[in-house]
Amino acid sequence: MKTPTRLFLPLACALLVTSLQADNEVYRTWTDAQGRKLEATFRGIENGNVFLQVRNGYVYRLPIDKLSAVDQEAAKTLKPQGLGIPSDPNLAQAAAQIDMLVEAGLKKAEQKPNPLASDEQFVRRVFLDLAGRIPTREETLQFINDPSVSKRAKVIDRLLNSEGYRSHLFNYFADMLRMADVAQKARFYTYQDWLKGQLSDNVPWNKIVYSMMTADGKLLENGATGYLLRDAGMRLDNLSLTLSTFIGANVSCAQCHDHPFADWTQRQFFEMASFFGATETYGAKGNGGGMQGMRKVLASLGDKKLQQQAKNLMRVNGLKVEDTSENDLKLPDDYKYSDAKPGEHVAPKLITWSDDKAKKAYQGMQAPKHDEQLRNQFAKWMTSPDNPRFAMTIANRLWKHIFGIGVKEPVTDLDDPKASVNPELLHHLASEMVRLKFDLKQFLRVLCNTQTYQREATSHELADNTPYLFPGPILRRMTSEQAWDSCATLVVGADVDKFKAHRGATYAKAMNVDFSGGASPDVVKSQIENAVASMRQFGGGGGNPKNNAKKKRAMGQEEDLTLAPPVRNGMVLARASELPQPEKDQHFLRMFGQSDRQIADSESEEGSIPQVLMLMNGEAQRVIGQNDSLVVQTASAQKTPEQQVESLYLSFFSRKPKPDELGNAVAGLGNGLTMRDLTWVLFNTREFIFVE
Repeated sequence: MKTPTRLFLPLACALLVTSLQADNEVYRTWTDAQGRKLEATFRGIENGNVFLQVRNGYVYRLPIDKLSAVDQEAAKTLKPQGLGIPSDPNLAQAAAQIDMLVEAGLKKAEQKPNPLASDEQFVRRVFLDLAGRIPTREETLQFINDPSVSKRAKVIDRLLNSEGYRSHLFNYFADMLRMADVAQKARFYTYQDWLKGQLSDNVPWNKIVYSMMTADGKLLENGATGYLLRDAGMRLDNLSLTLSTFIGANVSCAQCHDHPFADWTQRQFFEMASFFGATETYGAKGNGGGMQGMRKVLASLGDKKLQQQAKNLMRVNGLKVEDTSENDLKLPDDYKYSDAKPGEHVAPKLITWSDDKAKKAYQGMQAPKHDEQLRNQFAKWMTSPDNPRFAMTIANRLWKHIFGIGVKEPVTDLDDPKASVNPELLHHLASEMVRLKFDLKQFLRVLCNTQTYQREATSHELADNTPYLFPGPILRRMTSEQAWDSCATLVVGADVDKFKAHRGATYAKAMNVDFSGGASPDVVKSQIENAVASMRQFGGGGGNPKNNAKKKRAMGQEEDLTLAPPVRNGMVLARASELPQPEKDQHFLRMFGQSDRQIADSESEEGSIPQVLMLMNGEAQRVIGQNDSLVVQTASAQKTPEQQVESLYLSFFSRKPKPDELGNAVAGLGNGLTMRDLTWVLFNTREFIFVE
């Protein structure tokens, strides 16, 4: 933080007094040694500096010896208001502006915000929300015992720069984008690895989406093509998902007829689809001319089984996105409206909402000279900072990701932002996303530094049709990935973040064959035989982490062999992001709601009897309670039964046991309960599986 050139500005300039102010009692007038005054709330002292926050949210850092003697004493005795010290003044201001908008909505409804969460509640929540797992005992104690008044801001920054952040955010987008290992009878590992790389490099969201919309080439060579190839040969379905996923446009009905509840018409839908009318994906027109010439090569293989495997290989290599010189999009043969004829060619045209017609995103958009540029034009429009729908949609999605419910529900329908529970907040979040240049990490940083996020969770059941105005986050069950990754953390600790699958490079190297016709038949035949031999490695679910080291050696890839995950009782203890996408039906992840990746945003957090049975009798609880489990080893190393119980509570709940809990657990140990028995009890509590 910087000390301002002038310590105290005149009140008329320093304060933005609005209807969104906090209550006056938390503000006092501070005076420096020269008699200059500033009205601000006290946020704390650290390293000889006093931190004061004015009404617009900006935090000033002032050397304590520059204050008057009276105010120096006040700073030493006052209790800090709010959360402590954020990591920089601009961040504090951005967070405060969100808090003001939330509090204005609560005040209008005559509601009050929840109290601030305790350090124990906060550290467990922020680990789950940003890193996707519970903290270890040591991570919890490190935070709780930190005397710094800026420790919440510091742990937020640390988690945003952790491997867990990339893993957890990938899980969210994998559900949203229907990322599956197998689609179109091929493996989409390169698509997964590409997205993981984008998140690791913190590529802005608008650039990530632009790359997916405009990617060209083979899936084996360009992972970004995976988005369009996921729906290869199905332009209309892909467009419907694109519009609902990225700009919250509720258009699915308009694919077949005019939308009965929105402004969309069927013609408008096809006009938007026309931007992809010159884009071909495998399955629409076959494999292309070069692929056809390989029939003779396949026939020369002799072995019928080898021929079939080679055909499969050819199909995998044929998965590609390419632009043609002609836009062939036509209206359907059963088109029934009077503004056009069935089967008529459709010219591309952007949809405009009534309140967006004057937006800059629509200005200067000229028709491209060549049809192969249509897709780029659409992507440029959709991801533009001047397209308010794009920024608003991802902002609303990330708000739900952190708070448990969106400002506008469902997140796929933003046709009417005024229908949100707090339109001013929703528009502000969109403007923040643009201000931060679509930096997802920085946007989450702002959200987690708000007092709104750091308040106690709302634990009562939300009434139907009653808007939730965010007195705090909502109490919610862990996602399947959070639950699995937390189980793995209990067994192996923070080392669970070290393993990375990297299946894309291995798969692409094994499968990529040049079928373009440039190579001689003998060379192609040799490539096919080598690739078919490699295909067997991926035959039964391809990419099981237990076998990755062996596969990497076979492919000449010796890197990362030390990062093979531990395996206990047949369970691969890697992060969910590094396991098969999705896991097999009876796996813990699927039982707890991991989607089958056939429908976007279909992960379930609903409870079920099979989940209860798995918690009570499944492999996960047995592995957690084994003697070689980190949580058991750490507790067993403590000297007294009281310390052992405390260790378990810190590991499972990030808090120490209450007196009655401690007494009951110690008595149980004295009456014959084992450490494994106690892990079973704690693992099966409601507290463990919920994000508080």
